[in-house]
Amino acid sequence: MSEVTFRGLPRTSEKLRNGEKVRIVSFGDSISEVGRTPTYFGGATSAANNWASVVRDLLANAYPNSEIEIIYCGIGGQNSYEGLGRRDVLSPLDADLVIVAFGANDCGWHHLEPWQTAIALQSISEGIRVCFGADVAIACTGGDNPLNSSFQHLDETIAATRQTAANEGAPFIDIRSAILQKTNDGLKWGEYHYNDNDCHPNDRGHQVWGEAVYTALKLYLP
Repeated sequence: MSEVTFRGLPRTSEKLRNGEKVRIVSFGDSISEVGRTPTYFGGATSAANNWASVVRDLLANAYPNSEIEIIYCGIGGQNSYEGLGRRDVLSPLDADLVIVAFGANDCGWHHLEPWQTAIALQSISEGIRVCFGADVAIACTGGDNPLNSSFQHLDETIAATRQTAANEGAPFIDIRSAILQKTNDGLKWGEYHYNDNDCHPNDRGHQVWGEAVYTALKLYLP
C-alpha cells in the first residue's frame, strides 16, 4: 500500500500569505445549517454564533490582511452518504477550503455503519480536491452525552473519520475530544447543548466547536 502524502491546506495557506480573500464552506448536517430557515442557526442563537462564524472571526483576527468569507452548506438530518449525494452543490461556490462535518446522523437518525461513513467521507474529500480544487479538512461529530448515550458505534465512527482524514492527507478536527474536555466528560453537557440529552450545541458549544476547528487548521497555515 502506497504511503499517503499529507496535503495540508496549500490553497488556503497561499492565499493567506498573499493577503487574498479566502472562502470557506462548512459542509455538514444540522449543526452546520444556517439560513435554510429564518430562525435556525445550527443550534446557535444567530448566524454570528454558529461554529463556522467563530472560525471566520478567529481567522480574521489572525490574518487581518485577508478577507475571510464563510458559506454555510449544512442540511439537518443528513448522514455522510447524503452529504456525498449533494457534493456537486459545492462546484459553483469556488471554495478555497471545505470543512466536512458529518457523523452525528450516521450514529443515530440515518444510521450508517462506520465503514460506510469512511467510504462516503473519502469520496466527498476526493471529489472536493480533484473536481473543485479546494482544500479539505474533516471534522468528527461531537457526539452525544456519554453519560446518557443513545448513539450507536460512536467511537468506531470517529475512528473511521480520523483514519479517512489520514488516508486523504487532510487535517482531522477532533470535535469530540474538545466537547468532552469542556463538559467534563458529560457532567456539564447541558451547559454547552440544548439540554443534557441533546447533541446540538448552544452558543457556548458552538464556541467550543469553532475553537477546535481553528486550533486544528492553524497547524497547517502560515
